[in-house]
Amino acid sequence: MPIAIAHRGDSAAARENTLPAFDAAVRQGADMVELDLRRTHDGQIVVLHDPTLTRLWDDDRAVADLDLEELADLGCASERIPALGEVLAHLDVPLMVDFTGSEVVPGALDVVRDAGALGRALFVSGHVAALHLLRSLAEEARIGLTWTSPEPPPADLLRALGAEFWNPMFTLVTPERVAAVHALGLKVSTWTVDEHRDMRRVADAGVDAIVSNRIGALRRFCS
Repeated sequence: MPIAIAHRGDSAAARENTLPAFDAAVRQGADMVELDLRRTHDGQIVVLHDPTLTRLWDDDRAVADLDLEELADLGCASERIPALGEVLAHLDVPLMVDFTGSEVVPGALDVVRDAGALGRALFVSGHVAALHLLRSLAEEARIGLTWTSPEPPPADLLRALGAEFWNPMFTLVTPERVAAVHALGLKVSTWTVDEHRDMRRVADAGVDAIVSNRIGALRRFCS
């Protein structure tokens, strides 16, 4: 059965991309936890999806305009914006590390290396230039190419990146596309799959991993 990946942890149990959300996902049996990266004004790598604090923290400031210490003042106890290093020290499960731009790559790579976690970190992005930068800095980095285009991914691009996974949105998954990627010796992960019928469809198509907001339901499906 496919690997069950918790999208930003378990956001039904706690605020997404926080330590309590990650802990809740692990308790529900997640094989892997997905998280998102942003770079602060002082160059620190934090775990947050949005470029601003508006949606989750009711604060219109941009992450890139704030120092790590300012972000640490938000929230309370462990339900706050964690630095990537905190998450790596706290969790020992494999991580799907998502990012949207090149600005996070050198810092994130340094943090992951310092934690001895390069082997359990799968870096995924649709930002091709950022993935090329990552590959140039770390031959051993594990890479997944996130995909939203209706066209299938060019095999030459997957090879050039040294990708381990093709990571399309679930509506793009077909048995034919999965088979073509498998024929290249690569794996397929897909996102974000929350309904049982969609879990069944992509599993039947042969994907190797499924990312979901409903990690409990996905874990039961994958058991």
